Parts: sequence; C-alpha cells; structure tokens
Amino acid sequence: MTEAVTPILIEPTQTLDTMLHQVLNQALVAIGAKAGSLMLVDTKHGILQIKARLGVPRPGRRSERVFKTDDSSIAGLAVRNQRSYLCEDVTKDPVFARSRSGQNFCSVLAVPIIHDGRVLAVINADAAEPRAFTDWHRQVLESVAAQAAPPIAQRISIIDALAEVGVELTRLPQKGGVERVLEKIAELAVRSLGADAVTVYQYDESVDEFLVEGTGPTMGGLINDPRPMQRKVHPGDVPWTVVKERKSGFYANVQDEEFLTRDVRRPGDDPRARFVTREGIRSMAALLLPSRAEVGSDEVVGVMFANYRTPHTFNIDEVAALSTFADYAAVAILNARHEERRRDEQLRMVGSISANFAHRMLDLAGPGRVAAQLLREHVDANDTMAHRQLDMIEREAGVLFALAERLRDRITETGGLADLAVVNASEVLGEALEMVAHIAGGVEVVSAIAPDLPPVLSVRFQLRQVLYDLMKNAVEAVAGQERPMLTVRALFNHETQRVDVEIADNGPGIHDAVRNRLFSPGLTTKKEGLGIGLWYSRTFLQATGGDLILQESTPGRGTTFLVELPSLTTAEGPASAPADRRTRHEVDVLIVDDEPAWCDIMRDALPTEAVTVRTATSYGQAYDALMAARIRLLIVDIQLSAGNPADRDGLRLLNDLHMFASTPQVILVAKDARQVVDTQSNWLVGVVSKGEFDVEQFRALVRRAISSAAEAT
Repeated sequence: MTEAVTPILIEPTQTLDTMLHQVLNQALVAIGAKAGSLMLVDTKHGILQIKARLGVPRPGRRSERVFKTDDSSIAGLAVRNQRSYLCEDVTKDPVFARSRSGQNFCSVLAVPIIHDGRVLAVINADAAEPRAFTDWHRQVLESVAAQAAPPIAQRISIIDALAEVGVELTRLPQKGGVERVLEKIAELAVRSLGADAVTVYQYDESVDEFLVEGTGPTMGGLINDPRPMQRKVHPGDVPWTVVKERKSGFYANVQDEEFLTRDVRRPGDDPRARFVTREGIRSMAALLLPSRAEVGSDEVVGVMFANYRTPHTFNIDEVAALSTFADYAAVAILNARHEERRRDEQLRMVGSISANFAHRMLDLAGPGRVAAQLLREHVDANDTMAHRQLDMIEREAGVLFALAERLRDRITETGGLADLAVVNASEVLGEALEMVAHIAGGVEVVSAIAPDLPPVLSVRFQLRQVLYDLMKNAVEAVAGQERPMLTVRALFNHETQRVDVEIADNGPGIHDAVRNRLFSPGLTTKKEGLGIGLWYSRTFLQATGGDLILQESTPGRGTTFLVELPSLTTAEGPASAPADRRTRHEVDVLIVDDEPAWCDIMRDALPTEAVTVRTATSYGQAYDALMAARIRLLIVDIQLSAGNPADRDGLRLLNDLHMFASTPQVILVAKDARQVVDTQSNWLVGVVSKGEFDVEQFRALVRRAISSAAEAT
C-alpha cells in the first residue's frame, strides 16, 4: 500500500473549481491515465455533476450529463457505498450506465473523495482499452483522494457563498445587524476564494473617519496580530489611500506597489511596520465599498481587502466574485446607516409630536379648571346638579392637566426623547414589576423572565414607563374578576433576534369594535382616560426599533400584548458592534497603559456589555483620543513611563480632563493602591491595584462607572 501513495500539491489559495481541476490533473498523471473526470456531489439534491474533465470528448457531446446518486452509474455506486469501484470492461459490467459508453473508453476506475464520513466528489479515470487499471491504480487514486479531501471540504463554491450572503442581506436590519453580514462576507470570501485573510474597514464620510479604533476592522481568516489594526487609520495608510485616491485594484505582487510598502508618518501613534510586512502578505486585492456604480450610491462607506501570503494571480472569477462581495458589504453598511437615520428621524418626530401634544393639553386643561372655579361663584349653592357637573369638569380638567405634565416631563427630563443606549432588559422589567406591585392590590402577579436576557437598545426611563403603563392597564382590566391575574413573560426570540415581553391579563378582553383603532390617539376603553397611552407606547417602541402588538384578546378570557425590543445579541452570540462602531449606542472606553499586556488584560476583563474600547500607551495618544471622541470611561495607569515612580502622566491626564468636551468617569490603575490615596476627583470611580488585580472587582467598578456616565448623560 505504501508504494502506491503519491504525494500531490494542492494550492490552498484558489477557488473550488480551480482546485478540482488541479486535483484531477495530478490524479490522472499519477496513474498515467489519458482521460478522466471529477464529479462534485450535491448531497442535499442527490446529484453528481462533472466539474473537471480531461481527454477527447465522444462524438456528438454538447453538454455534460447530470447523474443521480441513486442511479445505476458507477459514480453513483461509489457515492452510495463510499468505496472505489474498478470496472475492467464496461461492455460486460451491468453497473455501467450504457447510454454513456459510446466509443470513448472500455474501462473505468471511480474513487470517492471522502471527508468526515461524507462523499464530496468522485475521481473517474477512463481508458480506451479493457483491463487498463489494476488494484495499484486504485491505491494511488485513493491516496490522492485522501490528500484532496480536507482542502476541498474547506472550500465553498462562489455561487453558494454569494447565495449565503444574499440570505443574510434579506435579514437586515432585524436579524443581527450589519456586523453579522460583514463577518459572513469575510468568512465566505475566505472559504470560496482561498484568501488567507479578508478585512472590511467601515468609513464615515461625514466625519472622515475609519470606524476601527479600539475594535479593528471586520476580519475573516487568520490575522497573526490584529492589535495594530485597532488603531486610528492615518493619511498614507492603505485604507486611507484606497478611499482618498479611489484606488481599487488587484495586486499580484505587493512589493511592486509603493503605497503598500512605503513608510507612513503617524503623529501621536507608536511606530509600527506596514501590514504587508507584519503579516507576510505577497498578493492583495483592495476594493472600495461600493465597488461599482450599480449599488446606487456615490457614497464610499469602506474598503475590503483580500490578502494572500503566497503569490497569487487573480483570475476572472475571483475578480468578479470579490467585486460582488464588496457590493454586498456596501449594501449592508448603507442599509444599516439608512435604518439608523430613519430611527433618528422617528425619535425626533415622536419627540416633536409629544411636545406639541403636551403643550396643547396644558393649554386646554389649565383654563378649563379656572373656568369651572369662576362659574362656581355664579351658581346657586342649592343647585346640586350644576355643582356636580362643575365638579366633573374640574376633575376631568385635573386628569388632563396631570397627563399633560406627565407627558411633558418625559420629554423635558433629557431635553427630548433622549438617545438610544444599551439597556439591561431584566433590570428594567424588574423595576416596572416593582412599581406595579404597589397598585396591584389583590391581583396575583406572575412573572417568568428568562435568565441572561441580552441587552437591548432603548431609552431606559421611557421603556420602564411603557412597560409599567401596560402592566397597570392589565391590573385595571382585571378589577372585579373572581381571581384577577397579571402574567409577565420575557424571553429572547432566536428567530427574530429580539427580546419578547408578553403582558397578559385574564380580564374581559377587548371588543372587536375597537381593535382596529386600538392604537389610535384619543381611543380609550376606560371610563376615565384620554386614550394616549397605547398610541404613545407603540409610537415610542417603533421609533426605537421595536414594536407593540395586540397578540391575543378573547372576550371573557383576557388580553395579551407583545412588546418587541431590538436586541444586541445574534444567534451566534453577542454582536461585536452596531453598524457605526462609535455610535451613541455604545459606551466609549479608553484604556491608557504603557504596558501592552496590561491593556490586553483590562480589555479582556471588561464586562460583556456593549462597549467600544480604545487603547493608548502615552499621555499624547490619550490626549488625542479624548479630543477625537466622547470617552465615557477612562481607565488610566498613573505611571506611563515604563513604571518610573517619578512619572505621574496618568494623574496629569486626570487633572487635564476639564479641557475636553466630555468628562469621563475615571478608574485609576497603579502598582499599589496606596500610591493614589491623596488623589481626589469628582469623576474618580475607584482605584485598581495591579499587584492585587481582581477581575470581578474591576468589572464592578466598570459597571458603576458606565451607570454613572449614563445618569450624567
């Protein structure tokens, strides 16, 4: 057996079709065959298709036949049995598909390519004469098949890869967001094109920034050291050059391209080698996003790179596929940004409507109460009916006034509806349940909240009020029931990638006559009410990316409302970041430490809540970062000069915080906590000792700092 093993060479940086041709060529050379084919297996649809062929075609052949894995062909038998099949004479073998004999060959050797128990393809060797192949030939082809199986299994066809990305695009923005799609594009570009690494840099033209600081680009494949890619992109860096000079291209030899290898001056940043040098890149494709005008926007939203560590010449299929991947990435980013702008506009609209509505209500309620008081002075004291009606007018005006003030307070608390932020869904639900417990009276309150609910994007105090209002409505609806009950259930919906909150009661239900108008302003089913609660709740939830749905209502049996909240978690796990990595949905954290190992330790020890992390190793870098972004939390070592006890640049940075537009919360880091006992600051949350570093204590400080920053906002 060992003498029959023939090593073959398979280049990993190629497409599936090219790889299959390479495998077939070497297989036939190894056994000295002049003709043959390689058939790819589609297990899902039960078919085999010839993807590569060598030899003279039989007369009259105009197309390749598609075989079934369950038909009577030799290749189908090899797939079903997962064993090689040696046909010495096709004219005498009942397994051979007679319609294909023709005058081409008399003997066939079929060898399956198997990986992890699944047949991926079949190698066929043909010969014009009978008994051309022996057991030795079978052993050689089986050794070739064994070597070819792993790289073929890792590769995916370009068509399949593009189809998968297309499916992900249809899920935007509800299912996972732009980062999920970009990760899928990078991963599938690696698997279908054989690139060693694919990176996608997002770019924001409005602020002329690449959104990579602290997070890095979206990556697929293997990057040996991603840390330098998490720093600011400077003029002269490759992404900057591609965007500014509209310099898309396919570079077979990166050393021939001066912009990929020249030195770049990076003020305020530590020196670092060029990417192609650090990662040993030999060939590269660089494409603007979008790569073609058909995408429908002149806005450049980023750059995609496909990198190869061995010399690579880009073929026609690869050029077309990369351009399509780039267009898909651009569509994902543009859709996410359009959705972001739409939500911003909805928030502003809701805030404006609510403010005007509240103002008008106050204008109506105030004079109404005063008018009732004035009229009372002119009404006979014995006219009980008139006084009763005046009491009713004054009481209703008071309700209207209270509702108007409540609505106005919601808006003026933050100068508007406030920005979306990361909200702990479990905590807000708990707060709303505590509030409703005070008014529940004899109502049984049952709650079933799934553990580890992911964070959501919302406005915390508004969301709490919406949930409380819905629970309060349910409590009021069950008044008078024999066994009144409110049920609150919350879980993560993996299908919609949202947090679902069901609020159910066993009250009288909602009549069909009002269902279609239930969320219209002014409609109410209560004796006392203005009918703005459900309208406002749904409008707010939709404006923040969620929804309020009447899930079920049966007369005499109760009503269930469903609250949908946009989650920061996808089916594969927590999202790396929303579309814009430095949007207001995240908390910007800056870690300043001249020891890279400690930067990594503190980055990894941060809580899992959505944060954008930046790092700096000097006072100058930290200063630039604080000037460039609204840092909410600053984690800074007091010594920024290789542990020099005389160095106090960290404290100097703390003293200079008043110079920046936003003042962050601060956690100081020191070799020994006693070094900073005399430090005082309104923004200082706590001190971390490197000598006694405790991960959970550190996380608790970070969470407290983030909470304080949110309250300050």
